[in-house]
Amino acid sequence: MKYFCRPGDRKGTCYYEFQKGEFDETFWKDDSLLIHDDRWYDSGLEDFFFAEIPDLDEYGTTTVKREQWDEIREHASEYDEIVNEALAELDEWVKETFEEYDEFSILGL
Repeated sequence: MKYFCRPGDRKGTCYYEFQKGEFDETFWKDDSLLIHDDRWYDSGLEDFFFAEIPDLDEYGTTTVKREQWDEIREHASEYDEIVNEALAELDEWVKETFEEYDEFSILGL
């Protein structure tokens, strides 16, 4: 993966964690996807997510439901190629997540 990694591949703790389902107070789950804060900012995902989820808590937990994700993905074409490339990588994980859960959580720094 170019933008995201799995918990076993992380170096340090400055990551946003995308976790399946509702956050249960457990961090670095094996099936989570992580993005380092440098990649988050440099890729444009920070701007994208804050535009699409204005109440995103960059230091706490934000839950994203299936319907909300569908709307978010519809707006991706308004952003540059890097954002779309990173979202495509994340979207594969999201599709897998929605097979089992109705939501996913974004855990901030």
